[in-house]
Amino acid sequence: MGGAKPAAPKQAPGVERSWSTAKGRPATVAGLVLEIRRRPNRVTLILDDRSARLEVSLYEEIFQQHRDIIVKDAILIIDGTLRFDDFIEAWRLQAKSLMDIDRARERFARRLWLRWPDEFDGPQGLNRFEQTLRPYLRGPCGVSVVVNRPEYVGRLNLAETWSVRASRELLDKLTALVGRDGWYLVYGPRNDVRGEETSSWR
Repeated sequence: MGGAKPAAPKQAPGVERSWSTAKGRPATVAGLVLEIRRRPNRVTLILDDRSARLEVSLYEEIFQQHRDIIVKDAILIIDGTLRFDDFIEAWRLQAKSLMDIDRARERFARRLWLRWPDEFDGPQGLNRFEQTLRPYLRGPCGVSVVVNRPEYVGRLNLAETWSVRASRELLDKLTALVGRDGWYLVYGPRNDVRGEETSSWR
C-alpha cells in the first residue's frame, strides 16, 4: 500500500492498474490501524494489511462521525478515493466512509453455517437453540445447519424467519456451544447456497 513513485505509479494492492491518478479512483481497503495523527481539520491514519502500509486522510467531520471505532489496533474497512501523492511519493486514500470489522461482518455476512451439536437434539435442545438465536433474529444473515450422525447425514437451510445479525456477541455464544470450528460465515449474495459447506462437513 505504498512505495516510491516509478515511471508510472506503482499499483496499490487490491486496485486494478490505472495511470490516470490525478483525480483518483474509488477504492475500498482494509487493515490494522497502526497510527493516528491529529492535525488542524484533518486526521491521518496509517493502515497496515500485512503486505504494505497506506496513509489514509480523514476530514474532521468524517473523523467525528466514526471516532468511536477509530482507535489504535482496530481493523477498519474504509471506502474513499485512492490517488498517488507526488509529494510523499506513495499512495494515499481520502476516506469517505468507514466501519469496523464487527459492523462489516453484520452487514455483509450472507449465511451462517452451524454444525448441529448432539445437545441440540430433541425438544430441549431445539428450545436452547431458539433461545440462543432469538435476540439476534430478523437480521440479513441466513442460517443453515449440518447434521452428522452415524445413522444419517444432512444439511438444512432454515427459513427466513431464522435469519440473524451475525454480531460478535452471537458468534461468541455459538463458539461456547459448538467450538470455533463448529460454525463459519459466508459472504456475498444469498441467492445460491449450494456447496457452501466445507468439505470436512460433508
